[in-house]
Amino acid sequence: MFEKSEIMELSEKDWRRKVFYDFSRDLTSKDPKFPCVFGASGFQRNELKFDFFPDVDTESIKLLGGSLLNYLRIAKKLGNYTSFVSFFNIDTDKSIEEYEAIFWNILNTLHKIDPQHWPDNIPQNTNDAHWEFSFGGEPIFVVCNTPAHSLRKSRHAGTFMITFQPRWVFDKMGLLTPKGEKYKKIVRELISKYDSIPEYPCLGTYGNKNNKEWLQYFIPESNDVQNIDKCPFHHLQKEERVTLEQVKYLKGNKVDLEAAVFELLPETGSVEVQRDTPYREHKTHTHPTNETLLIIKGDIIFRVGEKELHCEPRDRILLPANTKHSSIAGSNGCLYIIALEYVTPNNEKVGIEA
Repeated sequence: MFEKSEIMELSEKDWRRKVFYDFSRDLTSKDPKFPCVFGASGFQRNELKFDFFPDVDTESIKLLGGSLLNYLRIAKKLGNYTSFVSFFNIDTDKSIEEYEAIFWNILNTLHKIDPQHWPDNIPQNTNDAHWEFSFGGEPIFVVCNTPAHSLRKSRHAGTFMITFQPRWVFDKMGLLTPKGEKYKKIVRELISKYDSIPEYPCLGTYGNKNNKEWLQYFIPESNDVQNIDKCPFHHLQKEERVTLEQVKYLKGNKVDLEAAVFELLPETGSVEVQRDTPYREHKTHTHPTNETLLIIKGDIIFRVGEKELHCEPRDRILLPANTKHSSIAGSNGCLYIIALEYVTPNNEKVGIEA
């Protein structure tokens, strides 16, 4: 996580320095004046925090989640106009639709890896006027800017960018008071001068009847709202929030098929021998019983939520019952044994908390 003074010390050839320069130039624009006067004030007061991520893949989103949590821990000490701005080093020639899909995937993935429960005072229904994206126990207003925005210049950025602003910031600003209404009017007037397209018809005020916050997160270039479908954010139920830490992963040495069968074979019963052809994929599913998977030949990528394990010969997976998971075999396929209980290399039965 960076302050602006630290970013300015980076090499001029560093992509982070370049996209930050574009961002600061836009935010401090005078003619026309940048519409978000609150963001501009936070920038001038040095109340914003920044971070940079190499991609929008799962690993980058995990890094984003950690940085966002660190920010939320100190946010209230930074000032009343604070926000967290994240930049991503990805292609700048994608379409609006592609950027939008990336944006919602990031929010959904953050939700999956969120270490905190969804706040009790925030509805789970995205169409509720009091819904707001939440992470780390904090409701957060989210704004996405992309290189593909041109008509709606207020949502343009030199690279794919997401800003996270805690809900309490708006409360501090008093946006639901007469003074706040005056500020909103000023912002709307600035938007009309800054953008080359009329104001987006779904702009609203948090908590007002018929307001939907998620419609303001990623605003398209068009004002056509007739084809707006349901919110792309998917709220997970408690039983879906299975993390990889619940799955035990044991490394080992190579083992042949016969030895593996007898190692996992119970005194009475059977085991299953599974052969997956190259790149054979098993879509997300569950099993009603605990399972041990012992890899014999080849390799396989095993997924739980957005996390992955690359399993090779002799590796062993102890999988709790009802865990949602998927897999895809490697280039040479994969041969493995499945037993319907937990079996360690020493034939010890173990328990795994669900």
